[in-house]
Amino acid sequence: MVKRTHCSLAFCLFVLSVWGGITHASGVITFQVEVIPGFTISAPDSLLFPPVAPDQISQQELTLRVWSNVQWNLSIRATGEEVEGSLFGSIKAQGEDGVWYGFFGGNRTLRSSQAPTGIAGKELNIPFRFEGNYKDTPGVYSFAVEFTVVPAL
Repeated sequence: MVKRTHCSLAFCLFVLSVWGGITHASGVITFQVEVIPGFTISAPDSLLFPPVAPDQISQQELTLRVWSNVQWNLSIRATGEEVEGSLFGSIKAQGEDGVWYGFFGGNRTLRSSQAPTGIAGKELNIPFRFEGNYKDTPGVYSFAVEFTVVPAL
């Protein structure tokens, strides 16, 4: 009788373990995500220079904030190309090397191989200057400037 009870108990345990295994099945699923390079740039809407007479220089500083998760370059170009022919005074931006660069007629890199910024971003203060010319007709001139952040190669 004891032997029969042990066999019955063993059979019950076997059935419970099989039944418990069926109700508690699990599986492992692999999740995959891809992080791509991301860039954001923030700038004021305009940069106003005070009035300038011929042969005078006016200098202004523009503050930008860049966010990037990879090394990056910052370039600039004027998009109001029609101003170039009517405005003879020079408009330049200062590069990271301290040299003043014109940016009409194509892209000009102002910052290169900058480190990833993290969540706080990186603030950049970029000096600009305008030098008046005697060929300039008096008036107010406006043009658009485009800043672009791209991955550093």
